[in-house]
Amino acid sequence: MIEEYLEYWGLTNHPFLLAPDSRMMCVTGQYYECLERVKYAINTGKGGVLIVSEDAGLGKTTLLLKLIDDMKGSLGDAFRYAYVDHPTLSSSQMIAQIAGEISGLSVGEDKLKNLAILKDALIQAKEQGGRSIIVVDEGQLLCEAPDVLQELRILINLTYRNEYLHTFILSGQRTLWHTIKNMPEFWQRLPVRYYFVPLKLQETRELIQYRLRQTGLEEGREIFSEDALEIIHRYSRGSPRTVIALSDLSLLVGYTNQAGKVGFKEVSKAINAMSGQGESLPYVREENRPERGPSLHSVSTVERGPERPPWKRPEYPESGPQAVPAGNKAEKAARPRLVFIVLAVLSIIVASIAGYHYLSPSLTTRKIAATEAPKPEPPAKVVPDNEVPKPDAGEAAPPADSKADVSGSKGETKEAEKPGIPERTATVVADGAIIRSAPDLRSPRIGLIPRNETIKIVGDQEGKDGRKWYMVILYGTKEGWISDSVVAVR
Repeated sequence: MIEEYLEYWGLTNHPFLLAPDSRMMCVTGQYYECLERVKYAINTGKGGVLIVSEDAGLGKTTLLLKLIDDMKGSLGDAFRYAYVDHPTLSSSQMIAQIAGEISGLSVGEDKLKNLAILKDALIQAKEQGGRSIIVVDEGQLLCEAPDVLQELRILINLTYRNEYLHTFILSGQRTLWHTIKNMPEFWQRLPVRYYFVPLKLQETRELIQYRLRQTGLEEGREIFSEDALEIIHRYSRGSPRTVIALSDLSLLVGYTNQAGKVGFKEVSKAINAMSGQGESLPYVREENRPERGPSLHSVSTVERGPERPPWKRPEYPESGPQAVPAGNKAEKAARPRLVFIVLAVLSIIVASIAGYHYLSPSLTTRKIAATEAPKPEPPAKVVPDNEVPKPDAGEAAPPADSKADVSGSKGETKEAEKPGIPERTATVVADGAIIRSAPDLRSPRIGLIPRNETIKIVGDQEGKDGRKWYMVILYGTKEGWISDSVVAVR
């Protein structure tokens, strides 16, 4: 039975569950780039891959599950994998788990026998034309276990007819990057590397909208206001896990308030509830953080009732120079109540002004935005729709300077929908259909639609290359173009 708050928003399923779910992953920006690099490593037999994120909760596990699902879909039984998500094991236990998952057989405690079982299973998969991967997630837990890391390093050396028998994928948080880099013999065996950074505002917006559409939100409807999306992004600091948790709680608060749309008020209450500050309306305080800009570090509350007064009534001495002068008892009792009311009203006014100025751009920012000319973007790399892009050779940048190109193209096509074209839909028949900003293979990519996904066509046009292109609406608001070679039109 669907929860009432989901039904209230017109959803058929939970859009913001915290458990990793590859079906709910928005594969755009850095996630698309990383997924393509890992598939490239598997298909070309590079041997090893290192995936690291700046912080926890940036989506590494979900991406690995997405990779496994994609490989199963393309290779079927010819694909074998072992996935170790709890690596706090001894080297013998690690080999036993990997051998058991790859071979599908029951293994014992004999390490030598388990290695033989593992190699036989990998050779069998290789001879069938399949692929095998070994994934170790949460690798930062192995930073203090050099013996296990060395065991995994040696495991990469399993070869057959001058080819690696499997692709080893090591994933973890920032400390893993530094640990492996200090082990040159291991670092060199992981030539394909990717470093995740927190989401940008546009990526946070796309993540929320994608999950809502995947769970039944009707096309053209918006649940979260722009203010709500901005405050969610700032509070989460670009962490997808926090974005998902806060968005879900904001939906519940909006349902409780019977709101028509989730706005600043609903998200603020959700933030306050997550921070353990109750249900009162908070205001946010900006901090000067030059490395990431302003952020929501703390949430203070505007008190609204006598249960938690914002000031403590002073204790007057019974006598002396500070004693309360004698007088009418009723007048003495009314005086602190009046002060309390005035302070409460002033606190509410200050909180409202702080919240307004927090979300409103400054006059200086407006002037700069009005006068500064946009910087030209570098020309996009020509990549055919059905070709897997290959990463640049060489070593990835160190964590402090690693920035994936996650924005995509900021340009949107301005061509109007052609009149007289009946409503049509297209189903993706390729592994992934690239959405471009214009009907041309040389135009920048702005998104990716997975196989079997259906999308509405709002126009078509013949491109300069002689291909037929269809205009579609991406993420509910952005126009894009898709080639007829990767879709089936109905």
